[in-house]
Amino acid sequence: MRESRLLTASELRTGLTAEFQREITIETVAAFCELSGDWNPLHIDETYAGQTNYGRRIVHGAFQVALASEMAGMYLPGRDVVVGSFQCRFPAPLYYPSRVSVQGEITSWLSHSSSGNLRVRVIESSGATLTSEIQVAFLLHEQRRPSPSFSGVKQPQDSAPIVLLTGAKGGIGRKIAEVLSQSYCVIGVVRGSGAETEVANSGNGVSRWITADLAAPDWEDVISEHLASRPLHAIVHAAWPTVPDGGLLDAPLESVRTQLDFGLLGTIRLARFLKSHSSSTGARLIIIGSTYATEKPALNVATYSLAKASIEHGIRLLAPELARSNITINVVAPSFVPVGMNSARTNKVILSETAKVPMGRLCCPEDVARSVEFLLSPGAAFISGQVLPLTGGQL
Repeated sequence: MRESRLLTASELRTGLTAEFQREITIETVAAFCELSGDWNPLHIDETYAGQTNYGRRIVHGAFQVALASEMAGMYLPGRDVVVGSFQCRFPAPLYYPSRVSVQGEITSWLSHSSSGNLRVRVIESSGATLTSEIQVAFLLHEQRRPSPSFSGVKQPQDSAPIVLLTGAKGGIGRKIAEVLSQSYCVIGVVRGSGAETEVANSGNGVSRWITADLAAPDWEDVISEHLASRPLHAIVHAAWPTVPDGGLLDAPLESVRTQLDFGLLGTIRLARFLKSHSSSTGARLIIIGSTYATEKPALNVATYSLAKASIEHGIRLLAPELARSNITINVVAPSFVPVGMNSARTNKVILSETAKVPMGRLCCPEDVARSVEFLLSPGAAFISGQVLPLTGGQL
């Protein structure tokens, strides 16, 4: 078996290239016909092909896509690649027997999400004719490692503006904490007795932990006691209860009620809490939503979609009321992120979701965290009551 080239995430970069040559003969085309089941005579019957406008047998377009697959899997990026999608064009027919040059170039690479795009060009050597250009969106194999320690993250002084972060130990919450800890004093809210001890050793950019159940009737009193009269600069709400599967007709009413209470009533309670614990200069409330709300409702998690959609309507109604206290409220709505409720998805699902994104990669926790960072910045002071969808160009 041939051995694939191995390029690690740290070695990949935009502009990296590779090239190989391939002889295309009647034997290789016939072998492809056998594997694919495509015995169309245009590709294999010289007499038939001679009677068409092509005049000769031509190589399958899919054969050239297979050459792009060889480039991705064997040369660039090599062994750890998983292809998400192919986008092809065939500007000229490829006749055979012939010799082709297959040229690959990394046109984009995002190290934080281990995803990128590879452009593959198939050129017939004798006439230097471009016969196909194939855009390959790819990921690297997921490497499951222990959760990183952020003990080395710079921690602001106690005088830094306070951001209360719910869901701080989740996949998105951890990245938000890491990013915001550079400029804010991040207080993480976690659920369950002893939960703060469980996560404290991981650092994570959180200055202090509070144990509070946001579904409980008294969480406001619990958090107020920990704040000790210090005003909040912002609340970032990234927590969410377990998401039940299925549609609305079969879902237990208690499950529907739980999702709606946590989504809509939870947002109202957070808005009231922030209003009573902010300074006279104002504050920011940012809710992590989802494109599964009004952008693309998902029937397989219908109660979740409904609850997230209720948040979007809620923040629009809350915005003018909060504006009187110079408080903004907005939603950051990521599309499919392969963490949290999606962490157990199969590679097949991950690739399917990636193929839907024109940018060729999935939304990642850093995309969410940087959007939150922007909404906390002075540049977003006049933005309120809005939903910011993170779709990567999806319609």
